Amino acid sequence: MKLLTTGIEKLDKAIGGGFLEDSIMLIIYDTYSFGWSLGVKILENRIKEGDFGVIINTVLPLSPLAMEIKSTGFDVYKEGKKGDLGIIGIFESFNQLEYELPYVYTARDMDISTYLPKYSQLYRRMLNELIRDRRPVGVSITMDGLAFLLGERNVIKVMQRLLALKEAARMTETRKRPLNILLLNKDRVSKRFISWLALYSQYIIEFQSSESSDIEKMIVRKSPLPNFEPKVYRFRLKGGNIGIS
Repeated sequence: MKLLTTGIEKLDKAIGGGFLEDSIMLIIYDTYSFGWSLGVKILENRIKEGDFGVIINTVLPLSPLAMEIKSTGFDVYKEGKKGDLGIIGIFESFNQLEYELPYVYTARDMDISTYLPKYSQLYRRMLNELIRDRRPVGVSITMDGLAFLLGERNVIKVMQRLLALKEAARMTETRKRPLNILLLNKDRVSKRFISWLALYSQYIIEFQSSESSDIEKMIVRKSPLPNFEPKVYRFRLKGGNIGIS
């Protein structure tokens, strides 16, 4: 098995050694948690390793999204301009926003019934125009945002179809296999929805924030690697830097 680093040594050890190619990591957090920043940091680190970053945005217009992410030290505009990041604007497509930025991909007249074919078209365009022979590392910001737009049941159906397409690509394509990170605010979705996403994910990390401290509980719940043991860690985001102990 080929393992890829997350760029965070303690996290690599926590998940049993690293990231498996073509795997999915589900990061679950609550309303006041900064656990989502872990997904952004992994994205940033994999870009430094030569991969191509893909943000699937479902929750905010680009400006406030970039502002939110900047708290981790990651500059969306800078990475996009450098040619190392692309954004698939689902929120923008649903709300008819268009940007004159070559790395932001949107589709007109996207709705529940046309989501899957239009999303697939946007991703294929990005693959041919920007990603090319690099490994795509996708971060879904966020799955609860997608559930709001499409409905939870429809998102599960879309996930099943995308997994089938992913399996077919694995058997027929020779390009570098992707990594996928799903961000999920558990306060916005049902337990049933979380259960389905947990089934589809090879790695699961859950965060629990505290009202009295900026230190959060980080529970590493699932990994497919033989050296993995579920454990609880302390997590903190300060000055754009992540601390895990």
